[in-house]
Amino acid sequence: MSRIIVKHLPKHITEEKLRNIFGTKGVITDLQLKYTVDGKFRQFGFIGYSSEEEAQAAIKHFHNTCIQTSRVHVESCAALGSEEKPQSWSKYAKDSKKNLDIAKAEKEKEIAADKLKAKEKKAKEKKRNKVDEILGEHKDDPAFQEFMQAHDKTRSLWANDAGLAEKRDDDDQDGDEEENEDVDPKPSIGRDDSGVDADAGEDEEEEDEQPVEKLAEKPISDLEYMKSLMATPSASKTSTAATKKAKPDKSNLELFTIKIHNVPYNTKRQEVLKFFKPLKPYSVRLPGKVHGFCYVGFKTEKDMAKAMLKNKSFIKGKQVFFSDFTEKNKVTKANKEGRTTTTSKSDADTGKAKWKQQQDSLQTEDNISESGRIFFRNLAYTITETDLQKLFEQYGPVVEVNLPVDKITRKIKGFGTVTYMLPEHALKALNSLDGTDFHGRLLHLLPGKELDKDGDKDDMDENDASLSFKQKKALKLKKSAQKPIGWNTLFLGANAVADILAKQFKTSKEHILDTSQGGSSAAVRLALGETQIVTEMKQFLEQEGVRLSAFDGVNQKRSKTVIVAKNLPAGTEVSELTPVFSRFGPIGRIVLPPSGVTALIEYCDASEARQAFKKLAYSKFKDAPLFLEWAPDETFTVSLNGEAIIPKSEPKSEPEPEPAKEKAKTEPVAEDANDEPEPETTIFLRNLNFKTVQETVLEHFRHLGTIHTVEIAKRPDPQNPRQFTSLGYGFIQFKKHSVAENALKNMQMTTIDGNSVELKRSDRVLKTQEQESSRRRQGSQKKQTGTKILVRNIPFQAQYREVRDIFKAFGELTSLRIPKKMAPGEDAHRGFGFVDYVTKADAKRAFDALGASTHLYGRRLVLEWATHEEHDDVEELRKRTAIKFDANQMATNAKRSRRAFFDVDSNIPQSANNDDDDDNDGDM
Repeated sequence: MSRIIVKHLPKHITEEKLRNIFGTKGVITDLQLKYTVDGKFRQFGFIGYSSEEEAQAAIKHFHNTCIQTSRVHVESCAALGSEEKPQSWSKYAKDSKKNLDIAKAEKEKEIAADKLKAKEKKAKEKKRNKVDEILGEHKDDPAFQEFMQAHDKTRSLWANDAGLAEKRDDDDQDGDEEENEDVDPKPSIGRDDSGVDADAGEDEEEEDEQPVEKLAEKPISDLEYMKSLMATPSASKTSTAATKKAKPDKSNLELFTIKIHNVPYNTKRQEVLKFFKPLKPYSVRLPGKVHGFCYVGFKTEKDMAKAMLKNKSFIKGKQVFFSDFTEKNKVTKANKEGRTTTTSKSDADTGKAKWKQQQDSLQTEDNISESGRIFFRNLAYTITETDLQKLFEQYGPVVEVNLPVDKITRKIKGFGTVTYMLPEHALKALNSLDGTDFHGRLLHLLPGKELDKDGDKDDMDENDASLSFKQKKALKLKKSAQKPIGWNTLFLGANAVADILAKQFKTSKEHILDTSQGGSSAAVRLALGETQIVTEMKQFLEQEGVRLSAFDGVNQKRSKTVIVAKNLPAGTEVSELTPVFSRFGPIGRIVLPPSGVTALIEYCDASEARQAFKKLAYSKFKDAPLFLEWAPDETFTVSLNGEAIIPKSEPKSEPEPEPAKEKAKTEPVAEDANDEPEPETTIFLRNLNFKTVQETVLEHFRHLGTIHTVEIAKRPDPQNPRQFTSLGYGFIQFKKHSVAENALKNMQMTTIDGNSVELKRSDRVLKTQEQESSRRRQGSQKKQTGTKILVRNIPFQAQYREVRDIFKAFGELTSLRIPKKMAPGEDAHRGFGFVDYVTKADAKRAFDALGASTHLYGRRLVLEWATHEEHDDVEELRKRTAIKFDANQMATNAKRSRRAFFDVDSNIPQSANNDDDDDNDGDM
C-alpha cells in the first residue's frame, strides 16, 4: 500500500507545509486534509506516494515524531472495504459506533411510528365500518330518515312536501350522467388556459344542454304542480352541489404531458382531439392569450409514446413539433402549490444531477460485457501509459490504452480508457482493481460505453450500397491500416526513382528512360538508380541516429510514438509534412532523407500519435495517398531527452573461450545437434500426465538419440490467464528418422509420471523447427561464405544481359549462371541464378548494396550467400521445391491415424550397385 494516513496533526497546518515535510521521502501523488461540513479541521489526512517503498520509508521516519507541538501517528491505509480497517470513533465519521447507534435508533423510531400509524388507520377503518353498519341497519327506517332530514342544514321550508319532486329529479339526473359517460366531449368555443380543468367547464355545459321535461306536460294535479314550482330552486341547488362535490379534481392528476409547438392560430380543441385519433387525450390546454402552442395530457406513458410518433406531422397544413413536458409540468404545479417535487429534492441530496445520472446508467454491467472497455480516473499525474499497460495486462491481453494529455500543460488529465481483447477480462479487471491503491491514489473504474460510430465517417460500413467501389476500397484500407503489414521501409517506386535521378543529374525523365542511343535498358537504369538512392538514404538515416537493424527483424514489437510515412512524392520537404502531422500534437522530430520519399515522424505522446495515424492513414497528400506504418520499437539510438537507447535484443557478447571449453567437457554436444531435423521425425505423445513438464519428457527419450524439440500442448488457465495448464498431450521431434522409428518400436506405452504414454506418427511441423530454420536462413544470408551469391526472385521477363549489367557495376564477374526450364519448347529461366565475383570485396559490396532494396521489373531481388559447391546449391533449391509441393500431400496424410509399424525397407542394407545407380541418376 503506497497510501498512508497521518493522525493527530496540528490544527493550523496547511497542505503546503505538510507536502514540504513528507515530500522529503518521495514523490507525493496525493494529499488530502479532512474537514467537517462546517469547515472544521479533523486533524488527520491522507498522503499518497508513487511507490510502496517510499510510503514505508515515510512511515518509518515520521511515525511518533512531532510536527510543531503535536506527536503524529503515521500508518498504512487499509484497503477500501477491508475488514482490517479499525473502528472509527469520531462523531463526524458515518461508520463510527455512536453514529451507527444513532442511525439504528432513528430507524427503530421510524419503524415504531409506521406501526403506530398503521394501528391508528386500522382503528379508524374499524370505527368507520361500525358507523356504516349502524347506518345500514336504519337506512329504511322512516323515523330515522325524518330525523336526518330534520337535521339537514340545507333543508327548505317545503322540503317535506317536495320529496316526490326531488326523487324524480335525482332519477333523471342519474340517467343523464349515465348517458354522458358514453358520449364524447364536445369542443369548447373559446380557448382555456386553465390546464386540465378545460374538461370541467365543458361537462357543465353538456349538463345544461340536456333536455328537461316541462312540469305542465306531466300528469300531476294542480296542488302537486304548485308544490313542485316552490321546491325546484332548492332542489336544483342541492343536486348541483352534490354533482360538483362528486366530480373528481383533475388538476391533481399526474399526467404525461406533450407540448405542441407551431400550432396554427385558430386551432380548436376538437381539431387537436381529431389529430390524435384513435388515441384519446385526457386533457387539452389551449392558452387564450398566447398562441402558437398547446398542451396535451395522457393518463399513461404508453399513450404518450404512441402520440409522440405523430411528431413533425401537420395540423391545418402547418407542421407541428412535439416535446416532453411532463417533468416541467410537475414542477409548475408544485410551485403553484408551494411545495417541492421529489425530483428536485433528490437532486439536492445528491448535490449534482450529473452524478445521479451517471449512477443510474451504471446500475447494470451489460455495456462492459459487450464492449470490453473500462473508464478509469483519479490517476496520479506522474503515471505513464506503460505503467497502465502493465497493470491491466495482468488480467488479459489489452488492445489499447488511451490516456488523454492536456494540450497546454502537456500533462495527463488523470483519466482514460482501456480496451480488452475479451470482454470477460475487462469484467474481471473491473471487479479486481476498482478502489485499489495505484501510485498513492485510489483507482476508480467504471464500465466504459461503446464508441459511438454513427457520427464517425471513418467507421462507415464498407458494405453500404450507396458507396462507390473506390470509397469502399478506401474504407477497407483505412480499417486495416493499424495492422503490422511489414512493408519494405526502403521501397522506392519507379516513378519516384526517375524523378529523383532527373533532379540529381539535372535532366528530364525522358532522357533517363530513353534507350534509343544505346546503353543499358530502362529497367537496369532504374534498378541501379534505386540502389544508389537507397545507399544514400541508409547513410543519412544512420547519421540521424536511426538503428537500421531494427527494420530487418520479422514480427518485431512496434513503437507507439514513431510513424513511418512511405511512398511520399519525390522531393517532399519537412516544411510540407510538419503542418499535416502537427495538427494532432507536438512532434518530437521528423527525419526525412534528401530523396524525400520516406520519413520518420516521432510524437511526444502515444495517444496523439494514434490519433494522427488513424486520421491520416490513406489520406491524400499532394497527389498520392499517405502510406503509414508503425516503426519498430527502439528505432532511434537516442531518445528525445538525449538519453541513449539500448535495445533489449542487443546481441550478447561472446563468452570467453575457457568457460566454453569447460562446459563442453561437462556436457558433450552431439554431432548432429546443429543439423536440421529429417522429414517424418515428429511423434505425437498421448495420455501425458497434466503435471509432466518438458524436462521430464527429454530425460525419458534422451537415450534414444538427439532430440530436436519437445512441445506440450497448453491453454491459459481460466482462473489466471497468465498461467497455462497442460492438455494431456504433446509432440516430440528427433533429428534422425531412424531414431523416431526406434522410439515408435521400443518406447510404446512406456510410463511417464505414472501415465502410460501412447506414441503415434505425426506430420506436424513444430513452431520451434520453423523458427530455427528461419533463424539459420537469416544467418546464412548475412554471413559471407565466399565470392558466389545466390540471386532469387529474378523476373521471368528479365534477360541475361540485364542481370549481368546490374551486377557488373560493382566489380568484375567470374561467371553468371541462370538455370533454364527443362520443359521442351520453352526458353525461359527458372527465376534464380548464381553470380560469382573475382574478389570477396566486390562480392561483399554488391551484396550490401543490392540486398537492401533493389527492384527489377517491379520484383525485389533476394540475395543469399551461396555454398562453396554449386551442385549443393542446386540440390538445396530442389529440396525446398519438393518440400513446398509435397506440403499438400503431407497435410492429407496427417489426417490419417497410423499406428506404429516396423519399416522393413529402411532396415535392409542397400547394395553398392544401387548407390552407384542413384549417383548416376543424380548426375543426369
